[in-house]
Amino acid sequence: MVQFSSPLTLEKVQNYYGKVLSSSTDLKTSACCSAEALPLHVRPLMKNIHPEILDRFYGCGSPFPVALQGRTVLDLGCGTGRDVYLLSQLVGEKGQVIGIDMTSE
Repeated sequence: MVQFSSPLTLEKVQNYYGKVLSSSTDLKTSACCSAEALPLHVRPLMKNIHPEILDRFYGCGSPFPVALQGRTVLDLGCGTGRDVYLLSQLVGEKGQVIGIDMTSE
């Protein structure tokens, strides 16, 4: 098995995203994307997501393919799940979205 990062690095990343950050205003980088970076057809769906989830979005890109209805989507590093909630609205009842993150928070 290939190890991509040391346990110390993994621990630092988990601590930063899980414990240090409590909202997007705590970020120590400007790499994250705003809601305005979302495709126009996805933006109205944001109203269906709890404000706490939106406030704790630390993502740096949200690629949303056009034809998602009925598809299965995997979101690695999903954090609090903002994109999982958005994508679940786009895949519909016959699709599914799986979110995986490395922090329990």
